[in-house]
Amino acid sequence: MGALYHAGSRLLVTGGGTGGHVIPAIELARAHRERANSPVFYAGGDGSLEARLAKEARIPFFPVSSGGFVGKSLAGKLMGLRKMAAGIPSAMKILAESRPDLVIGTGGYVQVPVVLAARIRGLPVVLLEPNRVPGLANRLLRPLAAKTVISGEGGGIPVAPGVRGPEPLPERFFRNPPRVLVMGGSQGARAINRKIPEIFGELRKISIGPIEILHQSGERWVEETREAYQKLGIPARVEGFLSGISGLLSGQTLVIARAGAMTIAELTGSGTPAIYIPFPHSAGGHQELNAMSLSKEGGGWSWREDRLEDPGGCAQDLARILVDREGLYAIARNAWRLSPAVPAEEWLHALELCYV
Repeated sequence: MGALYHAGSRLLVTGGGTGGHVIPAIELARAHRERANSPVFYAGGDGSLEARLAKEARIPFFPVSSGGFVGKSLAGKLMGLRKMAAGIPSAMKILAESRPDLVIGTGGYVQVPVVLAARIRGLPVVLLEPNRVPGLANRLLRPLAAKTVISGEGGGIPVAPGVRGPEPLPERFFRNPPRVLVMGGSQGARAINRKIPEIFGELRKISIGPIEILHQSGERWVEETREAYQKLGIPARVEGFLSGISGLLSGQTLVIARAGAMTIAELTGSGTPAIYIPFPHSAGGHQELNAMSLSKEGGGWSWREDRLEDPGGCAQDLARILVDREGLYAIARNAWRLSPAVPAEEWLHALELCYV
């Protein structure tokens, strides 16, 4: 019997498709490299988000073939299965070249051939599921894993240093004007970009005072979103992408955002109250489940996207939220206490205590 992981391990991370799968893998790779300067590698999709972020983090990257399944036609599912099968031989070569002691999969179909190849070679596998409900890939691969960490079952989501901040202080929620950050993810969300300015327009009619608005629209929608605010005469700073978003959160009174796992981890980790608007077409409805679970536990509010079609009603709700500063502070503290965010170094240290 030995530890699943130790600082001197050769580590390979795999996972992709969304930031919720990629960012935890990147942070684990960085933390491992910094702990003992031990070798770490990333296997993921060619030309993908994970390929770009691994390059930026200077993590050696190996492309592997894979394909999606959920939501596809029969022909699309068959194509996805063929791509997964074709990825197994290349994954075997990747493992032979990188010689890892442990493989950590963070979700997405791209990890399937890598995990299968790892088990064929007799390597231990740890799976991380950042969402409250496991995705199909992790559900299928779970019997092969030595350990599976699920956010909804008490597991943590690895984050960068500083994301998990101190418990929020009340002063942040009583200053004026309140600061509201709107973000639909790094790529933006067109429904949010179009409807949230209208809601702020209706909110102005209620006369609750000035609000500082910062809106991350995604690069494609910058001009369209700026024009929406300008036509309504609403002062707002609109940016396509905000780097260092974690550093901004501790200064926000409220955030309006999608409900991906990493978004929730970052917001709750900083003790930031949020209105979550789940992407209605997320795989397995996981964003809606993420948002509903947090809302029921008193860590935020959940609005269905179709609710945005009633900007007047949304403005009334938003006004009630913003004027209740004690309520904002209470939600912030609950969110912070419920947060699944765990510094990646601590996540790896916990893995050192697991034996196989």
